[in-house]
Amino acid sequence: MAEITPRAANPVPTRGPVLGYIDEAHLGTPQDGGVLRRRLIGDPGTLNAVLQSSTTEQQVLACLSRNLLDFDSRLNLVPGLAQKYEISPDGRTFRFWLRPEAVWEDGTPVTSADAVFTIRRIHDPKVPSPVFKTVFEDLESVEALDARSFAVKFKNFYPYRAMAFVVPLLPERRYAGKDFLKAHENRAPLSNGPYRLASWKSQEALVLERNPRYWGERSHFDKVIFRILPDDTVAYRAVVSGELDETSIDTSGRERALSDPSARRCCRLVDFYNLDYNYIALNNRLPFFSDARVRRALTMLLDRGKIVRNIFRGSARIISGPWAPDSPAYDPTVAPLPFDREGAAALLDEAGWKDTDGDGIRDRGGKKFAFELLVSAGTTVGREIDETLAGELARVGIRATVRPMEWAAFIERIDAGDFEAASLASSATDPNPDPYPFWHSSQVPPAGLNDGFYRNPDADRMMEQARSEPDERRRLAIYHQLHRLLRDDAPAIFVTNASLKFFFSRRVRGLATSPLGLFGIWPGPLAWWEEGRGVHE
Repeated sequence: MAEITPRAANPVPTRGPVLGYIDEAHLGTPQDGGVLRRRLIGDPGTLNAVLQSSTTEQQVLACLSRNLLDFDSRLNLVPGLAQKYEISPDGRTFRFWLRPEAVWEDGTPVTSADAVFTIRRIHDPKVPSPVFKTVFEDLESVEALDARSFAVKFKNFYPYRAMAFVVPLLPERRYAGKDFLKAHENRAPLSNGPYRLASWKSQEALVLERNPRYWGERSHFDKVIFRILPDDTVAYRAVVSGELDETSIDTSGRERALSDPSARRCCRLVDFYNLDYNYIALNNRLPFFSDARVRRALTMLLDRGKIVRNIFRGSARIISGPWAPDSPAYDPTVAPLPFDREGAAALLDEAGWKDTDGDGIRDRGGKKFAFELLVSAGTTVGREIDETLAGELARVGIRATVRPMEWAAFIERIDAGDFEAASLASSATDPNPDPYPFWHSSQVPPAGLNDGFYRNPDADRMMEQARSEPDERRRLAIYHQLHRLLRDDAPAIFVTNASLKFFFSRRVRGLATSPLGLFGIWPGPLAWWEEGRGVHE
């Protein structure tokens, strides 16, 4: 039997910017009440937990929906809706027992029927569920054993299977007989978490209020308001003025905060590394990016050392593959491709992209090497990275047009694979290092998150082999081999693992950071509280 109990973290007090992990769980006496004003960079596309595909949706849903299991700040699995579970000796069958006190906001119990319904929807080939589908793809059966327990059986062993159950549930009876993809509940979810949705005004704000029927430990704020603010500068000013309590910031925002006396008085910086990384996706289906030589050349034309120095002011690490350096799958001996204009130009020539008509733009087969590089409109760093790359590409005869897009439209294009190149970030929602959902050829949209349509039989074989390897040491050796292949094959331009930088009102206490960030852990923001009640009300 896997009895899951939380482990206490050792608190590290902090009052100023610290590049490291903090845990304020035992610092001060939490006070109840007040309003927490949080930022979203864009409007959620849905609040159906199965259909979620972005961090904006995840942040709101974390307040509304409890998961079966959760990660704490030390990345241990801890109880959520499930109070305990057991795993069969062959690692293929999981049995869960739901908490008897868990109820939905209308007072009806959370049942095993809800769990069966949710997992079947995730597994349904007609339902896009990019966050969860791959970890349930070899589902054999899921069945209710009684009202509060259920069993899930898989066709194969998978070493990270327990992490699949960091998954929220949907109320089966609310979706019965409805079109799952278009149901009213997708914008008006039924809560089983600490808060319920009070209102949602698109492109402006979502207001959450306490769920009076919540069965767990009470969160401290009476209300949470998510304001939709795509622009970093606008969000920064809102925190300084007291209209907002937290925002992520980039390096220029951090520099501004450190030099701004009013910011130092009202606010504090939190700065730490996590498992996220940023990259530039290349649509491998297109003739521009179907050749690994071209993809390597583009990587070699991005001066990542300059980006670390000038854009991140040293608070970032160059990466050579699709993991952050703190992931066990990352092989530190795999050096990043160098910044090398001459070497890149030679690779482009070798791949047949030459300026045959003397107009300054490389071409092949009558097609000019000119493409759009999409970026979310509110992302200053992403735009600066893209402009840096575009400038270097122009020097060797490639025209890249940087195109900022509003968040929802940007995500829609990415999810559909309808782009040429795009500045993206991989946001870790769990510590699972398995790259299969993002880079295996079977996981192209809409089935998975391989947005660049990367295909390599050797990479596929390694990913499949690692997923069935029970020995962790051998499994990591496979990932290290895969790391070297992906460095050389360059399915995307892997850029940096930058430290996460947040700007907080000093009245918000109880923070805990982790390799999953501030939001992907339990209790995360639900443990925050207000110091000095009444100051900003």
